[in-house]
Formats: sequence, C-alpha cells, structure tokens
Amino acid sequence: MISRLGLGALLIASASFSAAALAHHSAAQFDFAQTVRIAGVVKEMRVANPHIALFLEVTDGKGTRVIEYEGHSRNNVYRRGWRPEMVHTGDTISIDIAPVRTGEDGGYVKTFIAKDGTEF
Repeated sequence: MISRLGLGALLIASASFSAAALAHHSAAQFDFAQTVRIAGVVKEMRVANPHIALFLEVTDGKGTRVIEYEGHSRNNVYRRGWRPEMVHTGDTISIDIAPVRTGEDGGYVKTFIAKDGTEF
C-alpha cells in the first residue's frame, strides 16, 4: 500500500505536471513549411518567456489592423542577436512568419528584421 506521504507526493507531482503541460501550448497551428514576410508598425512587443508577443499594425488588402504574432523565447532571440534597444513601439519592421494554417491573422515569427536591416 502507498503511505499517506507517498500519496501526497504523487498528487503534488501530478498537479505540477498538469500545470506545466497546460502552461505551454502546441505550435501545430502554424505552417512552418511556409515563410511569409510581413511589414508593419510595432504597437507593442513583449519579450518574455515562454514566448515573445509582438503586436504589429499591418495594412494590406484586408485593411489596417493590429495583429498579434508569437515568437521564440527571450533567451532564444537574445542568442540570435536581439537586444532591448533594437525594437521600439512605433518602429516600422518586417518579420518572416510561419502563417496560421487556417489562414487567420497571426503567425509564428521566424525572423525579425529591424528598421536598420539587422535580422534576428
């Protein structure tokens, strides 16, 4: 039989795993076989873990709107050369994305192209 201590440890471990599994989602909604370049004006960029959130004002055939894009973690973009002073609200930048499979707005940022042409 399992002791109370063992059962308690099992319950805590199970709850911890469930919380971690729910905190991270799949990237299956993005089509990584495609790359689309998007240009727009940065409205907000949250560089944090587990993912970057980029809100970009985009104008295209659908009109002008703010679209949220997801990206790698802070650590990953830092290793690729990103530094906090590189992108600010109001900057015009380009991004290469893996688009959403359904064709909806959004995507997963593969590459950032800053206003000075620096890619990360």
